[in-house]
Amino acid sequence: MMVYPAVARPARVGVLLVFVLGMLAAASPLEARIGDTPEQMAARILQPNLGRNFSWPRDMPERERERLIREVPVQPFVHLLPDAREGLREQIFWKSALHRQLSNDNGWRVHVYFFNNRSVLELYRRVGQPLNDFEVNGILARMRGSQTWHRVARRDNVDSVIGYDFELGEGAQATLRARRQGDWLIIFHKGFDDLLHARKQEWEATEAQRRAELAVRQEREAPISIEGF
Repeated sequence: MMVYPAVARPARVGVLLVFVLGMLAAASPLEARIGDTPEQMAARILQPNLGRNFSWPRDMPERERERLIREVPVQPFVHLLPDAREGLREQIFWKSALHRQLSNDNGWRVHVYFFNNRSVLELYRRVGQPLNDFEVNGILARMRGSQTWHRVARRDNVDSVIGYDFELGEGAQATLRARRQGDWLIIFHKGFDDLLHARKQEWEATEAQRRAELAVRQEREAPISIEGF
C-alpha cells in the first residue's frame, strides 16, 4: 500500500468525512457491493478455482511494473486520496474469467480502496481479453439492488474528481457512480467522490503557497547544483 500525501482537512471536509462513513455504515451488501468490508470482499473472490490475492510478479522488470501502476486510473488524483493514517488502504485481487479454473492469464485485476474498513472505490481491469459491454452491464447489474443506473454526460461531471458515465439513483438519492476507461471499469461511492472534490478545492487553495515554497528552495539550492561549471 502506497502512502499518499495528506491534504489539510478543513471543516467542510470533516463534515463530508462523517457523512461518507455514515452512508457506508448503513449500506447493505445485498443492495450494493460498494460498502463491503475486506472480509466480505475476500469471501466472494478468494474461493478455490476462482480468485487469489494479487501481487506483482517478482521477476517483472521494474519499468514494466511502474508502467502498469501509472496506468491505474487513480493516478490523476492520487494526491487527493486520504492516506493510511486517515483510514484508507488498497488491496488488489485477481479473479479468473474461466469457469471453475483459476487462470493467471485470463481474468480480472481488481483494485479495491477501503476507507475505514469499507469499500469506497473499486477498479476492475480486464486482462487477457478486451473488456466488453456484456461484462460491464453484468457488473453494474450486480451492484444496483433495487435502484436503476442512469447514463450521465461527462459535461455534467462538474463536481466530480473521478469522473463518471453512470450514476445509480438520481439527484440527492444517487449512491454510486461508474465509468468505463478502456479495459477498466471504475465504480465508486458518490460520497467518497464528494470528499475528494472538497480535498481538491483545499489543495487548489494552497497551491500558490506550495509554488512559492518550491521557488525559495530552488533558489537556495541552485548555487550548489551548478557549482563546478
